[in-house]
Amino acid sequence: MPAIAILTGIAKETLYKWEKGTKPSDINDYFRLKAYLDKMENKIAEEQLEQASQKPATLRLPLNPNLLPAPQTDGKAASGTILFHDNEPELIVDRINAPFLGPVDGVIEVTGESMAPTFANGCRVGIIRLNNSRILNWGLHYYIIDKNWQGIVRRVYQGNNNSTLLLVSDHPNQELFPPIHREWDQIEAVFKIIAGILRY
Repeated sequence: MPAIAILTGIAKETLYKWEKGTKPSDINDYFRLKAYLDKMENKIAEEQLEQASQKPATLRLPLNPNLLPAPQTDGKAASGTILFHDNEPELIVDRINAPFLGPVDGVIEVTGESMAPTFANGCRVGIIRLNNSRILNWGLHYYIIDKNWQGIVRRVYQGNNNSTLLLVSDHPNQELFPPIHREWDQIEAVFKIIAGILRY
């Protein structure tokens, strides 16, 4: 209160009274305080906007769930790209601020029509890293990265034995996009897809 009193020229006793619920007796003091508070609110909003604009749009997400994500400060790689940092593979993901989605490690873009109509070409999916990629819920959507460092979005099912996965497209034409069999030793990482963000 003393700082606000100095900056606005309003007696601190008056400010204390207003804080307790007393109505302003001098309307000019009231408007001076309102102008000061509006100015401070705009300043805070501008600072938050400036901070947000300085944050990189993408993150380096290590495939190892024990390592922390880091901002991609140079911005040279698109989301979905695999890069190596200190010999550790990292997936570049878009940053997202959407609390209603729950915990999301990042967002990648779906390319191709193999997952249409569920995830059309150009839509984005929110992904999270799994602590144990061998514990999957069959029939759900996952983002799988193979040993060639290529990523693919598919529904995942148990293969013919415990060492294989069946990756199934959502496209109605299964002849055009047939199921893919992958051995576990051909897979580098598995991310769970928790949300689809569709383009309009």
